[in-house]
Amino acid sequence: MGFNFSHEIKNKTVFLLLFLCLTPFLSYANTVLVSGFEESLHELHFTPLKGAANIASATDQEKMSWLQVQLSNQYLNKPLILQFTSIHVDPYFVYIKCQGKWQKVIPNTDQNGGDINSQFQENHFTTDYPTIYIVSKSTYINKGDFLLVERGEFRSVSLKNLVKLEMFYSLYLISIVVNFGLYFIFRERVSLVYCLFITSIIIMCLLEDGFFYFLSNGTYDKTRLLTTFMPISCSLFIFFMYHFLDIKKLSNQLKYGYVALLGLFSFLGCFYYLTGYEWVFILLVNSALGSAVVVIILGTTYFKTDLPIRLIAYTFSVVAFTAMAYYYSVYCNGQVFYFIDMAKIHVILMLAFVLSGYALWLKVKKLKTAHDVLQLEVKSLKVSYENKINHQSIVRTPLIKEEYNEVEELKVVDSNFVKQNYVLRKVYNCTDREIEVINCIWKGLTNQEIAEELFISLSTTKQHVSNTYIKLNVKNRSQAMILRSQILKEE
Repeated sequence: MGFNFSHEIKNKTVFLLLFLCLTPFLSYANTVLVSGFEESLHELHFTPLKGAANIASATDQEKMSWLQVQLSNQYLNKPLILQFTSIHVDPYFVYIKCQGKWQKVIPNTDQNGGDINSQFQENHFTTDYPTIYIVSKSTYINKGDFLLVERGEFRSVSLKNLVKLEMFYSLYLISIVVNFGLYFIFRERVSLVYCLFITSIIIMCLLEDGFFYFLSNGTYDKTRLLTTFMPISCSLFIFFMYHFLDIKKLSNQLKYGYVALLGLFSFLGCFYYLTGYEWVFILLVNSALGSAVVVIILGTTYFKTDLPIRLIAYTFSVVAFTAMAYYYSVYCNGQVFYFIDMAKIHVILMLAFVLSGYALWLKVKKLKTAHDVLQLEVKSLKVSYENKINHQSIVRTPLIKEEYNEVEELKVVDSNFVKQNYVLRKVYNCTDREIEVINCIWKGLTNQEIAEELFISLSTTKQHVSNTYIKLNVKNRSQAMILRSQILKEE
């Protein structure tokens, strides 16, 4: 019995000693010790970041970017989580000092040693030293835009960011549904092309928002994905603008230019996949966004008075320039544009979805009106042709003569409508909207009645009336009516 008792005490003593020895390591299970770290710090010269008194940056001989972060006392000896809400600083490493020794935090690992699969890289640690260091190959960390909170607050902060993302992607889904509805109502292909275009934008947003990082657990090449989706998105935008502007007279020239542009994108993409040169990636992104900007400039140059085109051009020019500034700050260390982040791009895109959806509705409605006018012209020509063929065979009894006169009257009305619209479009270079306004004037409608007839504001109606007077070289409605009589009298 004495031997068994002493043996049991010995076992308990061994377990107690092991527990006491392992306790410090259990507290920082997601870190590993590093040697020579303090010697490397002596070779660095840190410069304070603008607007952040507790953060300084430096660059070592190997072109690695460093951040020196001073912690307040409220963060010491408490479980903390540090995260950059951007894919462009991944991978990076956090160095902390615990019990007098520098340690490197193992990313995406909690303090119990368990793996974490998150939207962006997470770094869990506890430190008793008021200074930590962040090291990355990306100069984008010099923006200093990271999240550092206690573990209990992290989930609530993440939830707020997710709510903002849900609002953005919900608006995208609404835009898709609305544009599909426009397609089924008006049967215009431009709505489908627009859906494809904004879907390509959303895919890149999912990439920037960490969706692919989450799915692949960080094992993906973000630049290769951008190399694929950026040219696709800009190519779809050019294709969309081609249909939106409806410039079929230049179809052959534009076809060759579009094919050449796709060839350039394919060449640069393949070249980057083979070599991995960063300058090729930057050239590809800039050429893709630049081509979209050129199309926008051409659209606003040749279609200055078209409201839907102006809305689309101004909206997506802001999107294109913002994207160029964002990627310039990420890959070219553009300090000037560090204030542009994905949160601001989300807001700009939300406005773009709303304005472009309205512009697309105006355009589709205009195309529908033009299609109806064309059908009316075809119907009028058909009636005119049939009446001409059957003119000699009509028996004009009193009853039949009355019916015949109604047909003749309809034929004259349709013929006059076709003729005056043709002259307005070909001779006076009037737009479809201006032709609608002129026809309303010829009907004797007031400006307020025209606005209600065409579903536009009174100020817009007055502007259209003023433009039509200039094009027709008339000063008032009376002269416009005289001009209509002259048009109908001309053979």
